[in-house]
Amino acid sequence: MDENKKPDCCVPEFSSGAAESADTRLRAPTSLDTQLIIPGQLWESTLTELRERSASWRESAAIFCGRVIGIEWVVKEVRFHHYLCEDRGRPRSIRLTEAAKYQLYEELCRLGLRLIAGIHTHPEDWVDLSWIDQQNQLCSRRGFWSIVVPWYGERTWKIDQMGIHIRMSEGWGRLTTEQVHRHVRIAE
Repeated sequence: MDENKKPDCCVPEFSSGAAESADTRLRAPTSLDTQLIIPGQLWESTLTELRERSASWRESAAIFCGRVIGIEWVVKEVRFHHYLCEDRGRPRSIRLTEAAKYQLYEELCRLGLRLIAGIHTHPEDWVDLSWIDQQNQLCSRRGFWSIVVPWYGERTWKIDQMGIHIRMSEGWGRLTTEQVHRHVRIAE
């Protein structure tokens, strides 16, 4: 098929959906052998851009890219969904096209970078991963991180009040506050 005529298949929408019941909450990992390191200035600018894109009414998302060095998943750059494609952000969902996703994979390969973490906003204080978030992952590699920012990024930017999740062999796990303090570092 001509490359210009490929269908624009899409990753189904990421959505926070209705708040999940307590029995569907993700369990904390029993052990972690990895660290997530995000440069402070990149962290602040990412949260600012997500907040501005969300505009207090829609989800927004970005992808942290970088390198894995031993147990450290080190963020070097960020790619926002709305620059990769028309993400169609809505109050409870966001979309990243397959074309945008594969273009990103090719770019990262050329740059020698890897997917480190996804970060997206939710409309309220619920920061677990919805079943759609869990199924529509950008990366299924063990150790990949996912960060959920509450209130469209408007109300709080404290890392331990966000949902910090990690891809494990058996699915996703949500870090406890103590695990966040030990395994996630915003570097100065």
